[in-house]
This record gives sequence, C-alpha cells and structure tokens, in this order.
Amino acid sequence: MTTPDAGTFEEVRGGLVGIVRAERVEIREAAAGVVSAGGDVSISQGGCGPLFARGTVSIREGGCGPVAAGGSVHIQEGGCGPILAGGGVTIGRGGFALAAVGPSVTVEDGGRVLLSNSQAAALCAALGVVAAVTARLLRCR
Repeated sequence: MTTPDAGTFEEVRGGLVGIVRAERVEIREAAAGVVSAGGDVSISQGGCGPLFARGTVSIREGGCGPVAAGGSVHIQEGGCGPILAGGGVTIGRGGFALAAVGPSVTVEDGGRVLLSNSQAAALCAALGVVAAVTARLLRCR
C-alpha cells in the first residue's frame, strides 16, 4: 500500500506499508518502507526504511534506516542507521545510532553512537574522496 499524495496526517498501525508521504507521520506497532514527512515523525514499537522529515523525529522502542531530519532527533530504546539532523540529536537509554551529525549530539547513559559529528564528517569526507577518484579513473578508461 502506498500513499501517493501527501496528506496532513498519516498513521500506520499494525500493518506494513511501502511508502508513506504526509505532513505528519505516526508509526505504531507497524512497519513502513520509505517515509517522507513535511513535518514531524513518531515511531513507537515499529520501524521503517529511510526516513526524511522536515520536522522532529522521535523513535521509542523501534528503529529505522538512515534519518535525514530538519529538526531534532530523539531515540529511546531503539535504533537507526546514520542520522543527519538540522537540530540536536539525543540518544537516550537503550538507544543506538550508527552515526550522528547535527549541531549537538547528546548520548545519555545507556545510549550509544558508533560515530559522532567529527568522526562521521571525517568518514563522509574520506568516502567522497574515494568516490571522486574512482569516478575519475572510470572516466579515463
């Protein structure tokens, strides 16, 4: 099931959805593929693939793939792939993120981030150099 036109609010509960597009999105005890929100996203006991939100992202007892958020990102007892946030990132008790980049990254007791701002930025820079060199070499052949 997909939602081709962005509505104002989309709640995914107890099911599986391929693509979700809306102003605000809530995922409760459910799973979704790609999530694109013009505002806030809340995930509770559920998960999704890549997540793009202009607002705040809150994950509680759930998880998702990479997160790109215009606002802050909060994770408690859940996890996700890399985070790129325009606001602060807070990893609470039982939370995990592969990498976190934002104006501030707070890791509370019991939370974990594999790569923080400086480490993630260095990794991205290194991957960019490798990609540029590889592309140049492939063009020369």
